Amino acid sequence: MTRRPRAARSALALTAVAALLALAGCAAIPSSGPVRTGDAVAPEEPGLALQLPSDPLVDADPAELVRGFLLAGAAGLQDEFAVARKFLTVGGSGEWDPRARVLIYPRQGSEPQVDPQEDGSVVVSVPLEAIVDDAGRYTEAAPDALDQELTFELQRDAAGQWRISELADGVLMDAAAFEAVYRPTPVYFASADRTQLVPDLRWFATSKTPTLAVSALLDGPSAWLRDAVVSGAPEGARLSTETVTLAEDRVARVDLAEAPALPDQADRNLLHLQLTETLRRVPVTDVEVSVGGMAWDETDVPVLERDVAPGSGPYAIVGEELVVVSDDVPVPLDDVAPLAGLDARHPALAVDGSVRVVLSGPDRLLLLPADGAAPATLATGTALVAPSVDRYGWVWTGEQASTGRLLVVDQAGQQVDIEAPWLDGRTVRSLRVSRDGARVAIVSAGSAAGDVAILVAGISRDDDGRPTLVSAEPLAVGAALVDALELAWVDEVTLAVLGRGQDLGFPSTYLVPLGGPTQSLTVLEATGMAAGRGPQSIHVVDGDGTLLTRRGNQWRTVADGVRDPVFPG
Repeated sequence: MTRRPRAARSALALTAVAALLALAGCAAIPSSGPVRTGDAVAPEEPGLALQLPSDPLVDADPAELVRGFLLAGAAGLQDEFAVARKFLTVGGSGEWDPRARVLIYPRQGSEPQVDPQEDGSVVVSVPLEAIVDDAGRYTEAAPDALDQELTFELQRDAAGQWRISELADGVLMDAAAFEAVYRPTPVYFASADRTQLVPDLRWFATSKTPTLAVSALLDGPSAWLRDAVVSGAPEGARLSTETVTLAEDRVARVDLAEAPALPDQADRNLLHLQLTETLRRVPVTDVEVSVGGMAWDETDVPVLERDVAPGSGPYAIVGEELVVVSDDVPVPLDDVAPLAGLDARHPALAVDGSVRVVLSGPDRLLLLPADGAAPATLATGTALVAPSVDRYGWVWTGEQASTGRLLVVDQAGQQVDIEAPWLDGRTVRSLRVSRDGARVAIVSAGSAAGDVAILVAGISRDDDGRPTLVSAEPLAVGAALVDALELAWVDEVTLAVLGRGQDLGFPSTYLVPLGGPTQSLTVLEATGMAAGRGPQSIHVVDGDGTLLTRRGNQWRTVADGVRDPVFPG
């Protein structure tokens, strides 16, 4: 059989992810596709047992051989892909990288179709639910994307048995099998001021989570987050061995290869904290770090805040008053000047309550002084986005009809224009800064039907905390939704999104991880929403102005006549 040139083989490896990469590039949400149900970001099925891999059948025809290989590859974590490689030629095995990616297909009714071709190759067609790259980054697939095709070239070995000579890197797994052997793991970095832990969510094989998580931490954050965080790991840091040792006392021992320049003590202490927090879910009780076998002792491990929860809320507009819901009762704030005649809407507050703002009509951003003084204008526009206040006290907004800029203003009225060219020509529907201040999540829509995007960008700041930049290429999430109207941070790695799945004709609430499958909550038609920390903190407003909150998997009425609920942050 004629061997294809290397370029052609590389093209084969890219075929299955081309649609996903295009999705990330244009950040458009398609018009159909599956959405999970339930409250957990990463449901586990501990009772699922993967089929043990089996050797190739004697005299198997090409289609049978490829089917066997797919099963062996999916189960390959159990034997380091030893059996899967028996289906390959020596050359094919040498070039195949099974850990390069995992192609995930839906768990029901979506078995790969295996079709032998006239030229002797075999084409496998499969609908994709997601792809996980070699660094553990999970990208949800467009639910209406075309089935992906993988081409396998075969040739007979010396014994006359068919073997695979050319194939794409990675393995295929159904979603249930994937979630049985992979776990979501936040890899932690620090905010630029080193006061907050900021996660970069990855998925790692359960059997190798400590090693893979530490390697990912040493490699640094994903590109979209890189300029918003810092790490104690020195440039070029790597493990000295292939594994992180986990002792019986659950202490992880991390030995780093010697590097030309070691970090200073402050960075060593930060790295120890990053390692400890990243490995906490394994779980580990402590981390011991060494360099080339020599102990690397920390002196004063810093204490950083993680996933800060608002201390009160939700806040909302009732009549012409700003209220806080306390014990299910809307209580007017007595230190806020009357809002009568201001057409007040969309309040926003800092987590510590130091800054409070509202929109006055669609075009004016007002500061509400804490001493009850008259509201002061901070910014004006044509139609401003509902504001969000970060932990530094900066208020984020911008024109809904975006020219590729966001407007950020402090309570003294100092304004900063933040370039966001990926918003140019789009309509910004919702904007929320994470409570760690390192990320901003945005819903925007284009002019074409179904062109809606949920994007998350890192925020760069100067030494005083003033925002200067957002990511040039933000992270696209929530691809399973066909529409999205509003969002809020549920926790450090999850958004609550008021949107619509392919099988729903009205907006409801969904959980959207920053790398993971979108999940629907109990269906309820809503016009607005807010979230504190955790799914049970989510509040929604229906078309009648009734505020509801979650209790278990149900919605319970809290108050009537409510508009624009929001939690601080």
